Parts: sequence; C-alpha cells; structure tokens
Amino acid sequence: MVSFLRTNFVSLFTALAVLVAAACGDDSDNGGTDPQTTGTVSVTVRADGSARAGVQVQLFSPGATSATATVTTNSNGIASFSSVEEGSWEVAVVVPEGLALADGEEGRKTVSVVAGQTTSSSFSLTDVFEGVTVDATGGLDFVPSNVTISAGTAVRWINTSTVLHTVTPDGHSEWDSATLADEGDQFVHTFSTPGTYAYFCQPHVGQGMTGTIVVN
Repeated sequence: MVSFLRTNFVSLFTALAVLVAAACGDDSDNGGTDPQTTGTVSVTVRADGSARAGVQVQLFSPGATSATATVTTNSNGIASFSSVEEGSWEVAVVVPEGLALADGEEGRKTVSVVAGQTTSSSFSLTDVFEGVTVDATGGLDFVPSNVTISAGTAVRWINTSTVLHTVTPDGHSEWDSATLADEGDQFVHTFSTPGTYAYFCQPHVGQGMTGTIVVN
C-alpha cells in the first residue's frame, strides 16, 4: 500500500512539473525571458551647431497625424523614446518661436527601430529671432539685466538653467507673468509703447534677480 501511494505521488509530482514548465516556457535559450521586441529612439536637436534644450520632439506611426509620444530635449539637446516597438516610425521636431529649420533640413524623418538597439536621428535649427535675448541663468540673474530698445522691438527671455524662473512684471501690466520652468523654455514679448518696464523672478527676487527694459 505504501509503495502504491509513493508511486502515484511521484507520478503526480512529475505531471505537475511538466505543466509548470509548459506554462512558463522553455528558458534554456533565453534565460526565462521573452525575446526583446523593442528598441530606443534617440533624437538630437542643435541650433546653429549647439545643443538645444527645451525643444519638443514627437514620435509618430508612419503617416499618422497624432503623435504617439512627445519628449522635450534635455541639456544635451537629446530627446529619447524608450520601449518603441521594432519597425518603421517617424520623428518630428516642434520648432520653437525664433528658430527655423536649417537650410535643407526636414521637419519630419523616418527611423527604423531594431529590437534591443538605439536608433539615432537629428534635427538642425537656426536662430532667426530678430530682437534682444535675455538669459535667465543658474546664477540667479538676468543677463543682460538692463536693456534699452526701440519701440517695436521684441525681447526673448530664455531659461539657460535647470532652475525654475519667472519673468514677472513689477508695477505694470505690459505682459502677464511668464514661467520658465525648464531649461530651454522661453518667453517673447514685443514692446510697442515707450516707457520703463521693471520685472523680477518671483522665486529669486530676494537674491536680486531683477531686470529692466527701457523702450524709447
């Protein structure tokens, strides 16, 4: 009787082991993981030869009008899309105000994703902004902090750091307070009326982050 029970127990255990192995799959070839079917798309954006942060890059299925994903370039000018299914895809750059596609450049390109690999693409832009640029820096200042312009001139503030800044009017309503949350974010305003327009960075006004625009 004991021998009979032992034999049947062994048979049942063996059957269960076979079922478990079938459910999990044979891992002798791939270490127990499914074959990789996705890759990475890395897109670099440069403006006049320099890496450009804060530019949106979009990923599309071929011919699609709605983007599958949108990523903003980092301080190295790179936007990366991970876990992209292998096959043909398209990437497009959203050109910020004041920039344009460089001569001969296309705004949307086809990329071929290979499983387990990184596919690279790039876009070249050129600065066509006609006006004065003020940098909001990581040193907690506006550079230049005092600007004199003629009426009709545009001023562009660009966040050149990873610190959140604002461009907040001080005692006037010439523009609404603008937030430059990330590196590469920008705000543009055209001044039509002569006068003196003071402004400050709300988080860093205590550190002296202020500026003035004089319009003649």
